[in-house]
This record gives sequence, C-alpha cells and structure tokens, in this order.
Amino acid sequence: MHDAKFDWSSLDPSKDTERWNHLIESIADRAAARHKQRLTVSYQMLVWARPVLAAAAVVTIIVGFRLYLSREGRSRLAIDHYHRAYVLAQWADNQEHPSPSNVLQVLGDPHANE
Repeated sequence: MHDAKFDWSSLDPSKDTERWNHLIESIADRAAARHKQRLTVSYQMLVWARPVLAAAAVVTIIVGFRLYLSREGRSRLAIDHYHRAYVLAQWADNQEHPSPSNVLQVLGDPHANE
C-alpha cells in the first residue's frame, strides 16, 4: 500500500482563473440563449409538434375504426331490412295470408314463437 496521498490539484479547473471564467461565461451564455429560444413561438411549436401529431394519429385511428364498424353494422341492418321487405313483398305478390306469428317473426319480434 501507498501511504502517500495523491495530489488532485492538477485537476482543479479553478487554478487557471482566466480559462475558468471563460468556461463559466460560455455556460451562462448558452443557458441564456436556450432560455430565450424557449420563449419563441417557433420553439414552442417544435416542442409540441410530436405529441400533438401522435395524439391526432391516435384519434384518427380510433374514429376511423369506429366508422368502419358502424358502416359494417349499418350494412347488416340494411340486409336484414331488405330481407324482411322481400319476404313481405313475396307474401303480397302471391296473395298469401301468413299467420300472425310468421309476420311477427319476419318483423323481428323476439316473442313470436311463444
């Protein structure tokens, strides 16, 4: 083991006072410039652009998916209505007189078979 202490003074940045002051001033200047930059409208738009675009994309996907599902549901509903109208038209064309339970079943009464 070494009993001698290591001299860390050569790493002390404040020994060269001119260089140390220049370093501190450059850091302060960069901080002030960055602070001024943050106050501009263009910088704020740049900062908020990504989150706003991401949120808009998510909303677009959700709304598009819901519209797709609602159109699919509407088309099934339209097919059901068309089928009902077709059956009723066939009965009228053939001058048939179906039972009330058959009419209710075609029209969609859930209690028609009771």
